[in-house]
Amino acid sequence: MITFLLINNSTSKEKKYEISPSASSEIKAENEKKLKEIEEIQTILYQEDGFFEQVNNKLKERGYAFQVGVAVYSKDDIRVKYILINKDAVEPAQKEIKSIFYEAVKKNDLDPDSFHLKVGDSDDGPDW
Repeated sequence: MITFLLINNSTSKEKKYEISPSASSEIKAENEKKLKEIEEIQTILYQEDGFFEQVNNKLKERGYAFQVGVAVYSKDDIRVKYILINKDAVEPAQKEIKSIFYEAVKKNDLDPDSFHLKVGDSDDGPDW
């Protein structure tokens, strides 16, 4: 769900804009639908023995220490960033982590195109 804020600091005459009740209820229904979708996705990703637990356990077995950031915008736009703590995010490490990650995606019958995965290290910025 994305929220926009518009602040108009104009000195011109004040105009009031109203949203019709039907448009307002449509927007509310759409937002509720998106929120429910995101909650369902989060349940799948974070349940016990679920997706992230599987990936994280496999990475720990391979000796990786990491932090993970996840942003779920919709079922088709899930952004994941693994930040390596004990190793540099060199190409072989990135390939191994991506391989483990996408194997788990396949195993859990998730859509690989929904995920945007980035692997970085402590020198990497906060970008997705």
